[in-house]
Amino acid sequence: MSFPRVSGAIVVALVCLSGCSSASVAHPDTALTPVQTAMAWFHAINTDNVAAADALFVPSQVQQIAWMDQPRADLSTFSDVRCSSTSTSANAASVRCTFNESASPTEGNPDSFWSIYMQKATSGRWLINAYGQP
Repeated sequence: MSFPRVSGAIVVALVCLSGCSSASVAHPDTALTPVQTAMAWFHAINTDNVAAADALFVPSQVQQIAWMDQPRADLSTFSDVRCSSTSTSANAASVRCTFNESASPTEGNPDSFWSIYMQKATSGRWLINAYGQP
């Protein structure tokens, strides 16, 4: 195989992969389930996408994630994230997520789970209004 064919194949593969990865992270205007909203939030944290994380929060509660404004090197990352619904009603939902949180300068004792609480916005989207360990 010649070099142009190999590089062309690599470009095609990268385009396909980028399309696959973007499909797993819904646009903020897309109605997500509570579990999908929680997973999108962890993805935003891990990719240092503050705007995407902010868009997943009730505007009056976005200060809860002000810690994301710190330098990326100071923040934890989350791997093996698994989320499941613990309750859902017409206007409120809660999700429990387990994960492996990396050690970081800002986190002295990494957590292994959070409960994430949401409310349904007038737009129909689930927005996070609180999280933590009950």
